[in-house]
Amino acid sequence: MTSTRDSTRDSFDAAVDAVGVARASRHTLLAQVATQVSRLVVNVILARLLTPNDFGVVAAGVVVMVIAWQITDLGTSAVIIQREAIDHALVCTLFYVNLVFGVALGGAMFLLGHPIAVLLGQPHAASAIQALASICLIGAVGNMHHALLRRTLRFGQLAVVNIGNAVVSGVVGVGLAVAGWGLWALVVGIIAGTTVSTLGAWYFHPWRPSAQLDLGRLRTVARPSVHYFYTSALAIGFNQLDKVIVSRMLGGGALGTYSLAQRTVTAPINTVSEAVSTVSFSVFARDQNDPAALRAGATRAVGVVALVVMPATIGLAVLAHQAVVVVYGPRWEPAIPVIQVLAPLAALQAMSNVPRSVMYAMGRSDWLYRWGISYCAVGGLAIVVGAQWGLVGVSIGLAVAVGLLAPFEMRMALGLIDMRLSTFLRSLVPQAVISALMGVVTWLVAEGCEHLGSGPVTQLLAGTAAGVVVYGVLMSRVRPPAVDDALRVAGRFGGDRA
Repeated sequence: MTSTRDSTRDSFDAAVDAVGVARASRHTLLAQVATQVSRLVVNVILARLLTPNDFGVVAAGVVVMVIAWQITDLGTSAVIIQREAIDHALVCTLFYVNLVFGVALGGAMFLLGHPIAVLLGQPHAASAIQALASICLIGAVGNMHHALLRRTLRFGQLAVVNIGNAVVSGVVGVGLAVAGWGLWALVVGIIAGTTVSTLGAWYFHPWRPSAQLDLGRLRTVARPSVHYFYTSALAIGFNQLDKVIVSRMLGGGALGTYSLAQRTVTAPINTVSEAVSTVSFSVFARDQNDPAALRAGATRAVGVVALVVMPATIGLAVLAHQAVVVVYGPRWEPAIPVIQVLAPLAALQAMSNVPRSVMYAMGRSDWLYRWGISYCAVGGLAIVVGAQWGLVGVSIGLAVAVGLLAPFEMRMALGLIDMRLSTFLRSLVPQAVISALMGVVTWLVAEGCEHLGSGPVTQLLAGTAAGVVVYGVLMSRVRPPAVDDALRVAGRFGGDRA
């Protein structure tokens, strides 16, 4: 007889319905809001306590850590989520594969810390790189549990895990910074947060590895796993490429400024974008054989993303000067033009994540990784050329590369579900027009306050308030479908009858 524990352990599927999707989206959104607010507060405090060079040294270490951690996964997490049927033997085998690669890559990162730091143009980052090598092993231990929580749509528990990561990382980082630990406050905070994340995933999902190992099963997932790995590795590489180039060509202080600007831009964007794309991949994977459901799901998902990211990025670009001076302080003013360029770019990338989830769900990661090569080649060239004009040039180069390539990627993904790009984008017209009007009003109010002699704080508060009111009023009058979808996710429209 199979025990209850074994039955629970081998149950790797969850039913997908409107109620479950709304609940999963709500939980993920809650986690993103809490996580991004926590990180924003921590960044503000640390920006006051640490220097741009401290941020630059740690950013160099994080670049290496993120790439190494991605390699330890080898695309296995995506396979666990996307595959129609999995069992204990497969999950157990992939767990040990992750563990072996985590130990190997963590060891390599530790031993090669100094040469890597020199290669990045940041010799002082060697110790940070070596310390962050522990993340490879810590992350590998929790990869399968995180993937299983996502596959079974247990996003409420994932929310607790992610919030715990952000809170612990922030508390430890700020506490050590106040104690005078300098850049090590950032390093230890990252390690502490990741440890909590792994422990939380083990606590919430009942699956446990056993000695049931079947290396032959690796052949059945090798091809899709490698494709997912290539795709993720190229995406990670492209996302870190700008930082590597800035580090090599412009130095640690510039890297610190650029990293802070990028975090400022992505904080409000990731709140919704990551929540929607995370849930979308899991849900789309369950509907991968139903093109009509995928078309409807993609349109609704991108509508909700645009509802938030468009006004957030436009508002941030318009009020970048006031926000940086008030929140971070005058010494971070070089970040202002970087934020103004990266904010609209972040909106485009956020909306591109939805079609990308469609390709992932339909098992076409092979298309994505080939397209990723184009991103790295074109983006790398554009960033290197732009770096001749400093951080603003880097930002413009990145924006040009993504602006040219993203529409083609979206069209390729939507072709899988027989959907035109024009149809996909047409649903975003209300959000785009209203966000543009909001941006004009926000700028006029901030400029008016400045002409009246008001300081940056008043300009920031007045401009933000005016933008929120204008956007809210116009959106309530027009009320595109995305408004009701967003309210449903928030649990304020129709409750769980979504």
